[in-house]
Amino acid sequence: MDKVVTIAERDAREAARRRSAADAIIAKLKAFAISRGGRFLVFGSAAVDAMSSESDLDVVVDFPSDREGEAVDFVEDLSRIHDLPVDYYLRSLASERFLARIANEAVTLS
Repeated sequence: MDKVVTIAERDAREAARRRSAADAIIAKLKAFAISRGGRFLVFGSAAVDAMSSESDLDVVVDFPSDREGEAVDFVEDLSRIHDLPVDYYLRSLASERFLARIANEAVTLS
């Protein structure tokens, strides 16, 4: 008989999968930022190592205007490849209040 998987076990597995996906995405974002002269700011549960089975990846895209679209496309592609929802925010449109709120936990990738 197959072992019954509890909800807690399923949630723990999904949280671990999402953490692994976030780590892979973060590594690729850093390399992209270095090669393209911009930066990403990761904040939220991925930045403070508190991902759950429902976590997404929160990212601020901070690139020169002529590369911003390419950076957003890259983020969206990684989200699909790694099956991890990503909420991204454009630095060019973000309020100073929002940036101040995430400043203490944000991890800069550049």
